[in-house]
Amino acid sequence: MPQPKTKRKQLFNQITRESIQEAVVNLVTSTGTRKVTMDQVAAEAGMSKGCLYIHFRNKKELLESVKTAIFKPLADQLQEILDGSLTPKQKIENIVHRMLGYFDENRGLFRFLLEEREIAQSPAIRQKNSRYRNFVERIAKVLDDGVATGLFCPMDVKKVASIFIEAMIAMTARRLLEEKPDSLDEDARLLIRVIFQGIALTPVHE
Repeated sequence: MPQPKTKRKQLFNQITRESIQEAVVNLVTSTGTRKVTMDQVAAEAGMSKGCLYIHFRNKKELLESVKTAIFKPLADQLQEILDGSLTPKQKIENIVHRMLGYFDENRGLFRFLLEEREIAQSPAIRQKNSRYRNFVERIAKVLDDGVATGLFCPMDVKKVASIFIEAMIAMTARRLLEEKPDSLDEDARLLIRVIFQGIALTPVHE
């Protein structure tokens, strides 16, 4: 069992790491800095560069910790939607709005991470990520429920779940790269319409 002194040290380290992560967010979102250096982070966090390196070995490790921290609220919000009592169709719609909305709310930070290639991963790399695979499984379950209740047509739910998630990622990346993206609601409606209705003017018969 950890001793009180050990617990205090762990708490101190956690608080320090969080203050460093917050410094990165402040630099990007408040000052618009695109290329953040470890010197800038140390200054913003009010500590020496040596102290900064005690907690993070390099910039890549620091950015990875920031990425993990900022994605957690989104993951929690998506989990709440998935666990809720909405219909499968409503869950898909809410997930699109929440994901696009979250990236908009943190636009400056996500643009920075995109430019730093911290979130610019290929689908093949994403497939190796356990969190991504779990998300695919959860979306597939929603689609399966929709098929079972007659809301959706029969499909390979895992394949369609992957297509849906990749479409959301593509839309959020496009919005981040555009200086003046279209309204969130407009892009959300477009994505939802393509997912539910496709792009053909008339029904396509196989």
